[in-house]
Amino acid sequence: METVLTNEKDERFIQLSNELNEEYYRNIGDASLKYLDYNQLEDPHVVLLVLNWGNPIACASYRLFDKDSVEIRRVYVKRRYRNKGIAYKLVKSLEKLAMEDNFKYSYITTGTENAAAIALYEKLGYEETDNFGIFENDDICLCMKKEFKTLIF
Repeated sequence: METVLTNEKDERFIQLSNELNEEYYRNIGDASLKYLDYNQLEDPHVVLLVLNWGNPIACASYRLFDKDSVEIRRVYVKRRYRNKGIAYKLVKSLEKLAMEDNFKYSYITTGTENAAAIALYEKLGYEETDNFGIFENDDICLCMKKEFKTLIF
């Protein structure tokens, strides 16, 4: 497996992001449609892809949240590659890139019913925070925040 640094214009990332949107739809139905605009890839993203024999199997990205923070986005691993630590490594790698660019915090959002994602983000040191932006007063979303303390992994 190979990890590739790219951006939001990469067709492989766009395809994986579309698969993630489809999975959201399967999991929460029409409620997922209200997030489509938010999940557009128009803002610049720092993107990591995982390729297996050249085929994209996983992705994660971040985009600017504010002057001190990034928002981790589009964390997705194809079903047959899950439970192998890929998402963990992707998020850790993105955090390292963000810290190297002097960001101090990272935000991430997931569904309140997505126990696997919540467990992953808690393992990575994220803590629940007030819902922000379009997620305010949204009881199916959970916003989390992490303060970067060190570059040591």
